[in-house]
Amino acid sequence: MASNTHPIAPRKIERTGLAHFMTRVLKECSRAARRFEADAVHDLRVALRRSRAIADGLSNVDPDKSLRALKTDSRELFRSLGNLRDIQVMLDWVQKLDPTDDPLKPRIREILSQEQEAAKSDAATALGEFDVRRWRKWSRDLSEKSRRIPAGSHVFEHLALERWIEAREMHRRAIRSRSRIGWHRVRIALKRFRYTLENFLPRHYAEWSEELKSVQDLLGAVHDLDVLRAKLRRIAASSGENAISTWLIWIDTARAEKLAEYRAKTFGKHSVWNIWRAGLPEGERLEAAALSTLVSWASYRDPDIEHSRRVSKLALELYDGFRDAQLNHTFREPRSRRILEAAALLHDVGCAKQDSGHHKASYRMIRKLSPPLGWTSDDLLLTALVARYHRGAEPSAEHEGYSSLMPEEREGVAWLAATIRLADGLDSDHNGRVSHVAVETSRPALIVRAEGYLHDVESASALAKKKHLLETLCNTPVIVQPAREFAAAAAAVAGLAS
Repeated sequence: MASNTHPIAPRKIERTGLAHFMTRVLKECSRAARRFEADAVHDLRVALRRSRAIADGLSNVDPDKSLRALKTDSRELFRSLGNLRDIQVMLDWVQKLDPTDDPLKPRIREILSQEQEAAKSDAATALGEFDVRRWRKWSRDLSEKSRRIPAGSHVFEHLALERWIEAREMHRRAIRSRSRIGWHRVRIALKRFRYTLENFLPRHYAEWSEELKSVQDLLGAVHDLDVLRAKLRRIAASSGENAISTWLIWIDTARAEKLAEYRAKTFGKHSVWNIWRAGLPEGERLEAAALSTLVSWASYRDPDIEHSRRVSKLALELYDGFRDAQLNHTFREPRSRRILEAAALLHDVGCAKQDSGHHKASYRMIRKLSPPLGWTSDDLLLTALVARYHRGAEPSAEHEGYSSLMPEEREGVAWLAATIRLADGLDSDHNGRVSHVAVETSRPALIVRAEGYLHDVESASALAKKKHLLETLCNTPVIVQPAREFAAAAAAVAGLAS
């Protein structure tokens, strides 16, 4: 009799992500420790590099100290393996540059082989001091957190663009200086760009991986040849060898060929730099990526980020209503709307530091941020101030930060703070009961119609404090009513006016 059951599909093994590469580090440690052969050293360095690169990317938003400790604890092992790898690569280049029997070749190989043994000893010491138990614990603890921001998200697009800008600037400097250090910096910056794509933007990486690897390999070869040149000069100085000039010519020729290939790929209309930039965010997409980066940073610190999202939604609805009601010119400026949205999303990050006076902690934390792309330090100052005044004392000319603003900027902060205070008050119980607001002007009052709002003594008392700044700025009463009572409230106000 045929069975209707289907075989259980084998579980797909994840071969990406922080947990995978941290586990791979432990496996490659055992393999490398046997003889520190070139392939094993390379594979361990790759696993370490991927782990460190992912931790570096996540630490831009996640405050978990383990991410930075992971990089610190693996630094000495990574460095010692790098030194060993440089020597192993130089031995390969010696064979590539001179397949004949140059008299100096045996001497070079002898010295490099001696240095390789010393480097293996250093690597063995570093490997013995590497804390495997702590690494394994971090692998377990950080595995879930590393999945919190999905691959391909706006946050990682923003990070990739930052890395592109950094690498492009290093490229420009190297073209001007033509120095060995300049090209080395381009190589390092391109690595950071590549690792960001490789670890966080798989679709981009799949499209660009071939050219990325090609360009990186060319600069890697230039670096290897520069290291070999310096090594040969030291060998010649210490041993009195006079036959080094031929080797330097070989090195310079090979180096020039690699740089010519690099320039062919990175100059002109079809430069890989232009191709990569075209695939990264700009315009509205860049604005969304910048905001997503701020929100992700906040989400690791705000104990109730969903409340902040609701406050942001309500604040933007109030903003649009105030704009249509022509309350103030502040509500006609796109920059003001962006600052209000960010301030609402970030206003409770200070709760990670303290409960009492958390609005002041929020101000200090936002002020310390580096501006995302498309933002300025002034934008972040205004955002920090609006977030700071979502509760507590109202803006005052004696307050830190606020006192440094121009009068027009102070006015804008006050209006945005009044908006966020009311939005925060409408979700004071953090349950999302108020889902939507609309604004109506009906002299002599400003009426806010709130869907889900329950008008009772307790709610009215709580909102009275939250409305005060807005009422002061408007110089008119602000009435909050449930949506179903809006028409009746408007009629009552009209009656008062007559």
